[in-house]
Amino acid sequence: MMNGDDDVLLVKEFKAGQDKAFETILDKYRLSVYSICYRYTRNDEDARELSQDVFIKVYRNLDKFNEKSKLFTWLYRIVVNTCLSFKRKNKFFKEPSTMVETLVMPMEERLMMKKAIDDALQELPERQRMVFILRHYDGYKFDEIGELMGITGGAAKANHHHAIKKLRDLLKEWL
Repeated sequence: MMNGDDDVLLVKEFKAGQDKAFETILDKYRLSVYSICYRYTRNDEDARELSQDVFIKVYRNLDKFNEKSKLFTWLYRIVVNTCLSFKRKNKFFKEPSTMVETLVMPMEERLMMKKAIDDALQELPERQRMVFILRHYDGYKFDEIGELMGITGGAAKANHHHAIKKLRDLLKEWL
């Protein structure tokens, strides 16, 4: 597995005209980018399209990357901004195509709970939703979330607090 130093080397190779370095970056981060896009849209087709948009932006702007931050942090900001832009352009999301598997519930109840969670997440303001996703689905710490989203760690923590409060209210019948 490559580390941050390998990323710096890949960026330098890309800037020197070696397109193969971009393919390596693409292979390394493809799944992570898709995963975030999917969690945000809850739709495979949209997530694939957003992932493609992200990597087009990365390809076009990689020569501007200043190497002062980690490539992954810079890439994640592009993912977050692309997802937020998508939300502004599309007033609604399509129904999710997969379901959370909960072994202790009957299928009908699992479907109802999955829909309730998806609906509740869509009710959150964009920033709160993204903080919640980064924290609970991807396991980031608040300082990392702040860095990824271009806000302070305290702002990330506050957004998370408000998201939890709203989700508790929206999902009270499930708690």
